[in-house]
Amino acid sequence: MPIDSLIKKLRYVQLEPPDKILSLYLNTDMRDPEQQGGEWKITLKSGFGRLKEYLAASDPEEEKCLNAISDKIYQHLNGIGKNMPRSLVFFVSNSGIWEAITLQIPVETTFFWEETAVLDQLENLRKTYPSTAFILTQQNEVKIIETVLGKIEAVEHYEYDAINESWESSQSSKTKSASLEEEHLKNHVTENQTRLYKRLAANLDQKAAAKKWERMIIAGDKKTADILDQHMNKPIHSKIQKNLLNENEHKVVDHLMQEA
Repeated sequence: MPIDSLIKKLRYVQLEPPDKILSLYLNTDMRDPEQQGGEWKITLKSGFGRLKEYLAASDPEEEKCLNAISDKIYQHLNGIGKNMPRSLVFFVSNSGIWEAITLQIPVETTFFWEETAVLDQLENLRKTYPSTAFILTQQNEVKIIETVLGKIEAVEHYEYDAINESWESSQSSKTKSASLEEEHLKNHVTENQTRLYKRLAANLDQKAAAKKWERMIIAGDKKTADILDQHMNKPIHSKIQKNLLNENEHKVVDHLMQEA
């Protein structure tokens, strides 16, 4: 479920005791110097321990609910194994609510046991890391990486088809351009760069409107980035002079989020 739809749905959750919803923000970031030894596991165990101790004294029925929930969360974490993201966010109740969100951005570890979901930190992160399209350019190729909360939602790869003079998805354009010599294609793109990227700018404006991108970041050569910036209606948040088109998408997003 898209994150905005999930937040909207959770806003209307209202449970009655002994059933409550656990809102858990868990920092599992191994890049954090304080997490190098898997300290998040100790933090999780002690957090559950304190909460269960409190409920055992105040409401044993709620403690039973929390025990069932903690078992589900540990089972989920065991299933992830070594592929642990930088953080996880859980919204779980014993009556059937189960939302486990993996994030590649850090969170502050916190526990909440209430009748409603505690969304403050997630909503603040949503504002800090809005819907962003990273547009990577390189001569006759373009890659678009769409993200929300730093998480990759979609990747599109386009190549310029010199025969039809249009930008096509990479799979459809490869067969059409296969008959053109690479040097000829490169020269064609270089000679017609302004016109070609003006056409791309119009396509990107349409995508930005349809997909409601809140930010766009271009990484590529300066001339290409300037042409797109000049001819797009939607503003470009940042232009970065680096060729990252053939790099791993997750590493690209991490890198550009730090620079943008």
